[in-house]
Amino acid sequence: MKIKKIFFGIIAILILTGCTNIKSLSYDDIVNMLSIKNNSLNTHSRGFNYYIPKGLNVKERGDNYAVIEGERNTYYLYIDLISYFNKKELNYVINKEAIYDEQIKYQDKSGYVNIKLWENNQYLIEIMYNYAKIEVMVDEELIKEALINSVRILRSIEYNDTIIENLLNDDNLNYTEEVFDMFKDTEDNSNVLDYAEDNYDYNEEANQDKDTDYVN
Repeated sequence: MKIKKIFFGIIAILILTGCTNIKSLSYDDIVNMLSIKNNSLNTHSRGFNYYIPKGLNVKERGDNYAVIEGERNTYYLYIDLISYFNKKELNYVINKEAIYDEQIKYQDKSGYVNIKLWENNQYLIEIMYNYAKIEVMVDEELIKEALINSVRILRSIEYNDTIIENLLNDDNLNYTEEVFDMFKDTEDNSNVLDYAEDNYDYNEEANQDKDTDYVN
């Protein structure tokens, strides 16, 4: 196990320094990097902090979601604070029709990765880990790049139990009427992208309604 961790640590360093060809990595190689702790944190939200890789930026965010943009892809991140607080168990069934589908388990953290052909010859990457989930739609040649960025974000997430407990007790989280539950059956659960887009559209609309003379 220690040798395996060192091996993937070396791969991670090579990727960060640009010394390896991403095309030579398998999906398993990339997903296994989740087991390597990332101590860098550069983005802070109420109840959790995380790392955004270089070249990406947060375009929009709420209490439990973020829209993260890169030059070629947009990542939709959702944090399930309620399931985290209640330590809800993951119930995942492998999808044999996907081009890649794998359940993840590292120490006390679980999740899954699902990559499937979607619309217009694009692929939907759906990766959940440690009560957080990212969905991103990409062209085939960008799958591995998007998967690496998703792994780097998800493995970095750190929660603040005290703040989360206060948020939940005070009912200060801005959830939609139908609370998203990433731990229900996954075949009915591919809606993070829709959830984040709906919230983003709503906030954009609200911003457009503001009198710009009074906006700092």
